[in-house]
Amino acid sequence: MKNEVNRAFMAKKKYIFIALALTLALVGCRKKVNLKAEWENLEANAELAFSEAQSMEEQQAVLTNLIDSAYLLLKKNIKSEYADTLFLNIYPFFSAEQKEELFDIMPESMLEQEQIKEIYDHFLIQSATSKGHPYIDFTGLTPEGEALSLSELVGQTDYVLVDFWASWCGPCRRLIPVLKEIYAGQPKGRLQILSCSVDQREADWIKAMEEEQMPWLQIRETEYYPCSEKYGVQYIPHTVLIDRNGIIVGVNLEEPEIEEILLN
Repeated sequence: MKNEVNRAFMAKKKYIFIALALTLALVGCRKKVNLKAEWENLEANAELAFSEAQSMEEQQAVLTNLIDSAYLLLKKNIKSEYADTLFLNIYPFFSAEQKEELFDIMPESMLEQEQIKEIYDHFLIQSATSKGHPYIDFTGLTPEGEALSLSELVGQTDYVLVDFWASWCGPCRRLIPVLKEIYAGQPKGRLQILSCSVDQREADWIKAMEEEQMPWLQIRETEYYPCSEKYGVQYIPHTVLIDRNGIIVGVNLEEPEIEEILLN
């Protein structure tokens, strides 16, 4: 009788553990299925915190926390149904390290999606042209219509600063006086600047050059010479500083950072 009771108890215990395991599995599945709801909840809390913030610093902290939360949420649920949508919405705000880690754990089926594949290809190019990597050569057309390659300049001065810009880009035009001041303060042989325009209309480029009077080399990319693609340029101005040995020492540096490097 005692043995039968024990067997019945053990059987009941076994079923309890099975039921518990199934419950936990369902909870786990539910969390993945509700990735969208979890994100919307985080977003709503962030909007409230942002509206209650007392300073720009506090607002920035809220945004930073939201981006970090999205990263952790994706890292945990990268295979969930809503992961691709969330990733595409937040991708521009992730750090290079966060992007790299998410791409590393991303399932192949997700990487093969057209939009994600496109930004992944851009990411690989940007990684290959980031600080510490050898520069990648490109060729553009001068105002005289002649081909000029970056490789013709690297090594001729201590540094070459490449500036991707356009006539219609306000921030690009505001950067030009800053570059003029830096350029004028350098001794001969220290710095060469190569401005590469992404203007589609040659006339707009010519007009802007006449207005700005930049005292350094100018080229424009064309369909045949897609310069900006070589560096994964998505936003302008986009600057790349290259040393005499052909190594990229900085990308999109601030003025004080450029000046500090040039002083060494």
